Amino acid sequence: MSGFSSLLILLLALTVHARTIIDSSCETHIDKMDTCQAVVSFSGDCYSSTVNLSNTEYAKCTANSFFWSYPLNNLTLIIETPFTQKHQPYTIYLDNEQLMTAVSHVYRVFNNQEDEITTKEKTLKQDSDENYQIRLKFQGPTHLSRYGVNIDYESVPQF
Repeated sequence: MSGFSSLLILLLALTVHARTIIDSSCETHIDKMDTCQAVVSFSGDCYSSTVNLSNTEYAKCTANSFFWSYPLNNLTLIIETPFTQKHQPYTIYLDNEQLMTAVSHVYRVFNNQEDEITTKEKTLKQDSDENYQIRLKFQGPTHLSRYGVNIDYESVPQF
């Protein structure tokens, strides 16, 4: 019985840490790995997925690490940080070095308009908008070419 109980507890723990987001484009899964770390995934037949970090535990972190599992097509992140809740402008520093091995283009989304901000620099720097958010769209390949890619960033307040 203790083996069965252990298995049941493990399954409950895994279920608690998984979250599914359904937006107008498709179903996205966010599986928590640790504090401020998660795996983001969606089906390969989905052309575009949006992950809104508003009102999530990830919005409480000044540094986040997301593993985009089987990066295909487009992933948009709506980033909020502890500075969002304080209505304080901030800047994120996105680790671009590994990201660019799987992502061909990065766009800043503002007022439903996309501006390409792709760079070959090691770090991609972006300032929050007037809503204290940062919306980034990552364009991955159309055919599976990698197992996954890390999207790592840290945020700092602007002074």
